[in-house]
Amino acid sequence: MAETKNCPVCQSPSEQRYDGRVIVSCPRCGEFIIGRIACQLLQNFTKAQIANLSGWIRENQNCLIAQPDLERLSALSTPTVGEKANKLLAYLAVKHPKPGAVFSFFPRPDEVRMPGNLGLAVCFASVAWVQDDQELAYLIDPYLTQEKHFLQKVNPADFRLTPNGWAYLESLRQGNPASRIGFVAMWFDKSVDPAWAAIEAGIRSSGYESLRVDRKEHNNKIDDEIVAGIRRSKFLVADFTGHRGGVYFETGFATGLGLPVIWLCRQDELEKTHFDTRQYNFIVWEADKLAELSKALQNRIEATIGRGPLTVNALT
Repeated sequence: MAETKNCPVCQSPSEQRYDGRVIVSCPRCGEFIIGRIACQLLQNFTKAQIANLSGWIRENQNCLIAQPDLERLSALSTPTVGEKANKLLAYLAVKHPKPGAVFSFFPRPDEVRMPGNLGLAVCFASVAWVQDDQELAYLIDPYLTQEKHFLQKVNPADFRLTPNGWAYLESLRQGNPASRIGFVAMWFDKSVDPAWAAIEAGIRSSGYESLRVDRKEHNNKIDDEIVAGIRRSKFLVADFTGHRGGVYFETGFATGLGLPVIWLCRQDELEKTHFDTRQYNFIVWEADKLAELSKALQNRIEATIGRGPLTVNALT
């Protein structure tokens, strides 16, 4: 039976059920499951870490957060002002796809308001990864309205996306047409090293160079390197074998940027993939048929993105 309690992440009133873990339906974070020990450890998170975690959950609905996940999630990079504004703008376009549609940032009677004196709807806080209603209000106006001219204020309570806003979102979906990089998101484990070699060969044969962050020397925080690497890429190859949370995150981030994603999974792991991914056309591979994986990946890249500018000799 569900009961109303404060969300263990953002403290908004939420519906919760228990099966040894806490199953949460939160108006800010959305739907997720969290272990009891992880709930306790969240008390050590800063306000910025809570905002980042709430935003991450909103982008990874129905995720499971256990104690071992918290170290990685506590190190999530805080988006820049522009990145937060982009997240909010993209959400508005999905929520209100009709050009000229008018919407409000204030909640309906059945929705939850953010703590603070501005009365904005709490769901927008996680969408934009903001800490409080003052930060959210700043993104709306002046940033997106007066500075960027991506939103237009229709009256004191209502807004709509401007032609500039729609054009800007369309430009984000173009990806990086001049890039020659295929970013690879996969499990960093020796058991899939042979598959990595096959994936790298498939990308190389299609005329692109591959990038996997753990194979690149760097001095920066690895999360920042991942984000920067995806931003520089033309497409992303995601192998869900092992079902690592980082692969889901990187795939979602690339999708948000408008980059094409090519989906892979080892045959014996396919049924374990999150149900939200089942709609996609996976290349299913077998450990003893890696040459077939390379060829299938090459064909999919060339069919989806087109042949790359590099020759095999230039990449070796």
